[in-house]
Amino acid sequence: MRYRPLRCPHPGCPAPGVGRFRFRRHGHFSRQCDGRSVQRFRCGSCRRTFSVQSFRLDYRLRKPRLHLQLMGLFASKVTHRQSGRILHCTRRTVARRLQLLGLHCHRFHRRMLVRARARGGIGGSFQLDELETFEHSRRLAPVTLPVLIGRRSYFIVDLKSAAIPCRGGLSKADRKRKEEREARFGPRRSGSRRAVSNCFKTLAEVHTPLVPVVVETDRKATYPGILREHFGDRVVHIRTSSRAKRDYSNPLFPINHTLAMTRDGISRLGRRSWAASKLRERLEWHAWIWAAWRNYVRGITNNAPKVTPAMAAGVASRKWNVARMCAWRVLD
Repeated sequence: MRYRPLRCPHPGCPAPGVGRFRFRRHGHFSRQCDGRSVQRFRCGSCRRTFSVQSFRLDYRLRKPRLHLQLMGLFASKVTHRQSGRILHCTRRTVARRLQLLGLHCHRFHRRMLVRARARGGIGGSFQLDELETFEHSRRLAPVTLPVLIGRRSYFIVDLKSAAIPCRGGLSKADRKRKEEREARFGPRRSGSRRAVSNCFKTLAEVHTPLVPVVVETDRKATYPGILREHFGDRVVHIRTSSRAKRDYSNPLFPINHTLAMTRDGISRLGRRSWAASKLRERLEWHAWIWAAWRNYVRGITNNAPKVTPAMAAGVASRKWNVARMCAWRVLD
């Protein structure tokens, strides 16, 4: 079947929406990197040309399969430098592909949530907890990473990263460094409440309407107010002490297990690691790569390898593979 474009990829094009887009086929060209023949088109509105490749994620990439290989390494606790050594590329190339894949995985996940909402949304109970890490300095620049999951499906609904202020008990040298950083960048404010609120906002958008929302968290004081802000009286908030033993009998075992897997799968989240994030933005890109792989590619457990968390949550109808998930760009 010949490819049929649904829209013009050029920004600002006055072409109408899907279903009324006019175009003409405009020959072919051969890609230099692999010799593949690519169909070219001409838009009927702006008269500019484009091709099938304009809609693919490997658009203008000289090594089109490199990001597919890096996807598995990013989800397997392999560092940037080691990934470059394995794939015979530079660390800068790996960093650029991290941004490409991180943004794509986030957009892909948002598109899947929009489709799930159109089918009636997702229900069940949910759990949220915050993973703490840091950027550049463990003591002076801590970071929180709230993660919201489905309790039974282990489906990651949303995650955000936010800066939090450094804790007390600093040494004299660290206090001096803190004063220098505050003089240069200003005081480090807590973004935890906003990040958690954004996670619950995503849940409010995709949750089945007019039914109770069951959320399980620890006893952090800010959570009840945020939940009432987004769900009102239909929220059922179950709180468990974070000091309880974190075994299988703990009600928060699913989220604790998910955060443990996150630390095990993302190299920059190791507690004692040389691969710690220097920039919080890159941490979030990396986290979205792992979340997309966990939701749509990997099975929930080794005993159920053919059922992904997205399938269990009703967001996806079948298991995805990396090549299929990273084939086409998600256009706004």
